[in-house]
This record gives sequence, structure tokens and C-alpha cells, in this order.
Amino acid sequence: MKRVAIVGFGIAGSAAARLAPEGCTVVVFDAGILRCSSRVATGLVNPIVLKRRRAVWRAKEALEAAHRMYPAEFCSTEPIYEVLQTAAEVNDWGALRDHPVIGEFLGELVDAPEYVSGLKLGMVRGSFRLRIAAYLDWASQQFECSTEPVVQLRPLDSGAWLINERQEFDAVLLCEGYQARWVEHFWGDLGFARTLGQGLRIQGAAASSLMLHRSHFLVPDGEGIYQLGATYASGIEHGDLDPPAADKGHTLELVKSAASWFKGEIEVLDAWTGIRPTTKDRRPRWGWHPELKGLGMLNGLGSRGTLHAPLMASELWNSAKF
Repeated sequence: MKRVAIVGFGIAGSAAARLAPEGCTVVVFDAGILRCSSRVATGLVNPIVLKRRRAVWRAKEALEAAHRMYPAEFCSTEPIYEVLQTAAEVNDWGALRDHPVIGEFLGELVDAPEYVSGLKLGMVRGSFRLRIAAYLDWASQQFECSTEPVVQLRPLDSGAWLINERQEFDAVLLCEGYQARWVEHFWGDLGFARTLGQGLRIQGAAASSLMLHRSHFLVPDGEGIYQLGATYASGIEHGDLDPPAADKGHTLELVKSAASWFKGEIEVLDAWTGIRPTTKDRRPRWGWHPELKGLGMLNGLGSRGTLHAPLMASELWNSAKF
């Protein structure tokens, strides 16, 4: 029976652990950072870049893999809706439904509710929200988990790997997220350009179950409380840092933006920040080391982690040779 260590148990690490081949014993090493990007993310599984009206890279395959892997009890039944404010936007949405790539993800138009300043809402087919914190808590119960930091990682002559000079494994998968300490140690520069994200927890006048997008995503948490958020800075070269405190200027910008289409008074309850493990070319990094047997990685998923992690983890295991 193969022993596999997975370093990091965010959305990438959880996918790698759950999709490990039958017969593998998986041991998870995760420091339990509460403000890691997976823990603060809203968990949207969305095949469209709504601001640019284009399909996400490998959207169809990734969406199918996501629907297969995530348990229904952690997924929303409501899709994402784009707020369309003008007749031109409504017409463009309708025209794009015939597009050979993006068209399959553009659903029907429905009337905008009274608390939204808009003409119509465009449904994003196949989209959903993963209750990510609850999902990760559930998934972690299926594996042996350690909060011990990985301070030493070295290959043995036998082809195995030794963690912290004590535990031996047949393979190690690095799913570290934005810090990427060991990935960059063994692979070198992989083109990471980490991005800061900030979100607000707000109280709105309307109590809605709809997930909405206009300038930013507005995601309901029940009883008139919503998550509102966006990426606001990119290009961080090094991952050895903690997310900064919420920026007051960006908080005001988010509220002002939402107020342009979400009617009623908006009260900010609190704010969160996180660092996403994005890359300069917006492509994930996954695969096995070309020279070091049994060393793999899955990282750089950025804001599309919940969408891409199941597909990338599946392909990673399909190419395993340890």
C-alpha cells in the first residue's frame, strides 16, 4: 500500500486527497491557517469570466469534474445570475447564447427583482456555490491530518521521501497555496503572481437567495446578510507573508460599486482579506517533477480553485508513475 503525503489542505489539497488512487494511504499536513484563500473564499464554481463575457479555460471539462466530486449537500441549488442594466446588455447576452463556446453556459433571461437596478438577470448554466469551509471540515475527517509544519523535505536513495526526518512516504504532493515554499524550492520560478482579495460581510435591505454579479459578486448568507468581494491587487512575487488588514479605501469602493445596482441601504458588518495563489498567465500548475520521483504539485488555481481543482487533481493522479 502506497503512503502519500499531501502538504496543504485547501481546495487543491482536498481534491488531491479525495481523488487519490484506491490503495493509497493519505496523510495530510496542513498548518490550519484560518485566513488561507480557501477558507475565506466564497466558493463559487463559475465557468464564465463575466466581466469579459468569455468562457474560463477548460470550462466544460472542469465543470463536469466539479459536479462529480463535490457532494450535493455542500452545494447550492441556485446558479449565479448576471445583472443586466441596459437594453444593449440584454441583447448582447441573447446574441452570445449562440456562441459556439460560451453559449452553452448562458442561460435564460429572467426579470430583475425589485431590489436590483437592472432590466434582466442572465443565468449562468451549471454554476453553483460550494460551502467551502463546511466541505473542507467534512473532507478532513476522512484522512489522518497533522498541523505539524513541514520544515524538512528530502528524497531518499530508495525513491521515497522523508518529512521532518521522521515520516517516510512513497510520494509527496505539494498543494501549499499562495506560500508555495516547497514548490518553488524544488521547481524554481513557476511564474506566481499572487493576488490580494478583500471581501465584505454586509447587511442589505432585501433578503434574497440569489447569487448576483455586476461589478463584483454578491452572495447571500441568509437573513439579508451577503458576502461582497473582489480581487484588488496583483503581482505579489513572494508567498512568505500574511494577508494585510482590510483596506478602508477598497471597502468604500466595494460598497459604492454595489450601491450602483443593489438597492437599499448597505451596512458593512465586517471585512476579510486573503491572498490567492494566482499565476502570471492565469494557468494552474500541476504535475510531477521531471527528475525527482514521487514529487508532485497542484497549485496556482487562483480565483477558479473550486472549478479547476477536481479536474487538475484527476489528471495529476492519472499521470502518476511512483
